[in-house]
Amino acid sequence: MAETVLNLKIIATGKMKDRSLITLVQDYIERISHDARLQVVEIRDSDPESEGRKIAELIKKDPGHTVVLSEEGRQFDSVAFSKYVTSVTGKITFVIGGPTGLSPSVKKSANLLLSLSSMTFTHEIARMLLMEQIYRAVSIIRHRSYHK
Repeated sequence: MAETVLNLKIIATGKMKDRSLITLVQDYIERISHDARLQVVEIRDSDPESEGRKIAELIKKDPGHTVVLSEEGRQFDSVAFSKYVTSVTGKITFVIGGPTGLSPSVKKSANLLLSLSSMTFTHEIARMLLMEQIYRAVSIIRHRSYHK
């Protein structure tokens, strides 16, 4: 039986500036791309309402299952997250807000609000952590030794 290929999209607000985090994120993108379709779309920082309209437009153009990162979201351990990812049919779009947060309309339209931790992170660190957890989920799904 053929393995299911994950189809993932990340909409991230703002450009990353920290070179060390950029390097880590690029490494995870490369690793994930061996086993999944992954598209990363960056939108310009602005006020939450303008960002919300742009995010809604991007999601409408390419609909699927939307997961929005939010501090009030659901937390998973890594194994449960990998099971969640495989339970979704079709494309999963992850949305990461910028320094000013996300508009309530984006959060309201999500299929899932996801919290990476009860701690607060910068949007750049949140992006890196999400990439690592996606790679970890792919490793769990593919029975690789990364998750030990």
